[in-house]
Amino acid sequence: MTDRSSTPFAKPPLQWTGVLFALAANLMLVTLVEVLSHQLGLGNWAWLLAGIAAPLLAGLLTARYTGQRGAIHAFLGGLISIPIIGLLILPDAWQFALFAGAYCTLGGAVTELATRRRT
Repeated sequence: MTDRSSTPFAKPPLQWTGVLFALAANLMLVTLVEVLSHQLGLGNWAWLLAGIAAPLLAGLLTARYTGQRGAIHAFLGGLISIPIIGLLILPDAWQFALFAGAYCTLGGAVTELATRRRT
């Protein structure tokens, strides 16, 4: 029986602080963009910024924060944030809440792929 830590492809464990960081970053950035876009009177652009740009940034920041396995941390944080965004931040806009969770994952995955070392 072999020890998983001795194998060359052993994955590091998940950091719950990374999942909480993704959740908090996604909620905070979506809320901040939503409030600022309404203050600036951006209209329909508010949904685009709050549903796509802010979660991409949250995923990017999560992958940079965790260092390894950023995509799965961003996925879990984005998944947990979907009902909160859909109920509290963007009420009656479940599509954008789903986008926010998905784009958080996408931001983490792209950043992880971009920063991965070539072997």
